[in-house]
Amino acid sequence: MLRFLMVAFIFFLGGCKDGFSQSRTVCVTGYNEYDRHIHEFWLDSESKSGCFGNPPGRKDGNPWGGGGAFSCGCNVTPDKEVDLYWRFERTKSEYDAGIKPEEHTIRVKIPHPQSYGSRYFRVYLRKNGTASLQWVDDMGADELPPTPSIAKEVGSLRYL
Repeated sequence: MLRFLMVAFIFFLGGCKDGFSQSRTVCVTGYNEYDRHIHEFWLDSESKSGCFGNPPGRKDGNPWGGGGAFSCGCNVTPDKEVDLYWRFERTKSEYDAGIKPEEHTIRVKIPHPQSYGSRYFRVYLRKNGTASLQWVDDMGADELPPTPSIAKEVGSLRYL
């Protein structure tokens, strides 16, 4: 009987091997390095896990647009590779002309949380067609630096 319990316990622990990589519920916010408004983005677009947003384009010499609104109830799993999809908003003339919106999809890997208490997840959509993902414990944490060409464009010594 003891041997059976030990074997059962080992199998139970084996099922917990990814205990630190389990899905976590977070609040997600998007940062947009493009001048154009992003109509929507989806992180883990295959399963529509609740990770979405629509950050405005950057303006007024800022390196990022967005970062102010949250979508809570988003589920992310550290180390999981997922699709990140985004679609730009169309102008009225583009819409009237029947021009399809510009869309992008890339594969990204969900990083590990900053700490056990991390509950905010930032998605940075970069002007060069890439993205960066960042866990933070609170939204007062520093933003990631912009792409170097954007830092030069906005003339921010903070990012150069």
